Amino acid sequence: MGSWLLLEHYKIDTRGKHAVVVGRSNIVGRPMSILLSGNSNPGNCTVTICHSHTHNLKEICLQGDIIVAALGKPEFVNASMVKKGAIIIDVGITRVPDASKKAALP
Repeated sequence: MGSWLLLEHYKIDTRGKHAVVVGRSNIVGRPMSILLSGNSNPGNCTVTICHSHTHNLKEICLQGDIIVAALGKPEFVNASMVKKGAIIIDVGITRVPDASKKAALP
């Protein structure tokens, strides 16, 4: 999983950190939560899994030392939901139009 390798490559010490995974898909969210809670490094995190219907999502994200945004909704997690110094991994692949560029001709 790419986000896992990213933590490993940059030698991010995840031991004892609170990781918040926003998204519960079987492709990214759940596997990432399992990897982060495993007995390895990266790993050894306390993990909270959230989704778009989670009550107090902002408050939960603000507790996270690591946030993995894997929700599939662009800009769902924003700066007001992130504490200073937190590590953010955005796994999103949703295409959004770029108003600053001309559309390609067919």
